[in-house]
Amino acid sequence: MRARTRTWRTGGILLGVAGVLTLLAGQYMLSAVALRVAIDLVWAAGVVSFAVGFSRDASVVARRPLGMTALVVVAVTPLVSDGIAIALPEPQSADDPAVVALSVVSWGGWLVSVAAGLVAAVQIARLGAVPRRWRWMPMWALCVSVGAAALQYIAVSVLFGAGAGQDVLVVANMIGIMAALAPTLGLGVVALVAAASERPDSVDVYRSA
Repeated sequence: MRARTRTWRTGGILLGVAGVLTLLAGQYMLSAVALRVAIDLVWAAGVVSFAVGFSRDASVVARRPLGMTALVVVAVTPLVSDGIAIALPEPQSADDPAVVALSVVSWGGWLVSVAAGLVAAVQIARLGAVPRRWRWMPMWALCVSVGAAALQYIAVSVLFGAGAGQDVLVVANMIGIMAALAPTLGLGVVALVAAASERPDSVDVYRSA
C-alpha cells in the first residue's frame, strides 16, 4: 500500500472518529472532561498524521516547515485550550472573574486555530503535494466551519439576546455541531474517498510551487 494512501486512510479515520464523538457529544449534550480530552487527542493525532505522513511525499504539506508548524498548532490548540479551561475553577456567579477567563481561553483558542488553519490550508493548496481535485478541501472545510460558528454566535448573542424563543438555541446548537463536523467528519470522509480513488500503480510525485 502506498504511503499517501496509508496517510489519508489513517488521518481520515482519525478525523472521522473525532467527528463522530463530537456528534454524539452534541446529540446527547455530553460535556464530560474525558470525552472532551478524547476528542482533542483523536483530532490531534489525525491532523499530525496528515502533516507528517508515512513519507515526505505523503505529507499534505511535503513536510515544509511553515505548513508543518501550522498543522501542529491546529492539532494541539484545542487540547491546550480545553486543558486550561478544565484547570480553571468553576464560575460561582455571572460576575465571577472565572467567566472572563473562560471566555478569553475559548476565544483565544478559536482565533489561534482559525489563523493556523488558514495558513495550513493555503500551504496545502499551493505546495502541490495533494492532487488538484482535493487540495482545496481543507480551505472549504475551514470556511464552512468559520461561517457556521459566526451564524451560531449571531443566533445566540443577537437573536436570543433580543428576546427570540428557545427554538433559536436549538438551531444555534445544530449550527455549532456543523461548525465542528466540517473539519472533522467532513474532511475525514473526503480523505477516505481520496484514498479509495488513488490508483495502485500511480507514483507519488512532489511538485514544488
